[in-house]
Amino acid sequence: MTQEQTSNPVTPADLAAMVESRIHESLGDGEQAFDLHRARLYGVNFRGDDLQLSFVLEHGDIYQLLEVPESACARMFDAAALVTCGWAAPIAEGSGELDGAPSAHPQRRRVRLVIVVGDAGVASVLRFADDAESPILDAGEAKGPLADAVAGYWTAE
Repeated sequence: MTQEQTSNPVTPADLAAMVESRIHESLGDGEQAFDLHRARLYGVNFRGDDLQLSFVLEHGDIYQLLEVPESACARMFDAAALVTCGWAAPIAEGSGELDGAPSAHPQRRRVRLVIVVGDAGVASVLRFADDAESPILDAGEAKGPLADAVAGYWTAE
């Protein structure tokens, strides 16, 4: 860490917001910005106000993306960022679970997820295609198989 990063640390949530904003700007506003066919992995370096994203790899399955040997390259950066798109649907009332596949749900919404992981922790940003001006920040509270896979990826040797 640089002296500036030590005295003015950037939280995982701050970094996730900056990375997601940069990715959103680069993908534009069209439908294709929420229809990436492959999950992407980036290396992230942050120095002062300078954010650098370096494309590392992409794969059709986000879990396999984290497991292929080439993905280890992103761990040489200050942080790694994952970008994936898919469908989201409301949780069934009372059950706490999805009622079928999100892609088949009548209230489905197209979503892009950006997850940033580094030594300081994990944070993510969701952005829905039908409300692209209102990103939703998660400061590391996400649970489940993907959250576990991301945490395991960063700490793998």
